[in-house]
Amino acid sequence: MTTTDVIILSKKIAVGILIFLIPLTIIAGGLWLANTFLINR
Repeated sequence: MTTTDVIILSKKIAVGILIFLIPLTIIAGGLWLANTFLINR
């Protein structure tokens, strides 16, 4: 494995983590908004 292979692999891993985290943050944000604004009223 050369350094370019390692860079490409790390970029793919980073993109995969982002693709995994973005929906989680959206779901968590939605739950937090519902909890703070709807339930505690």
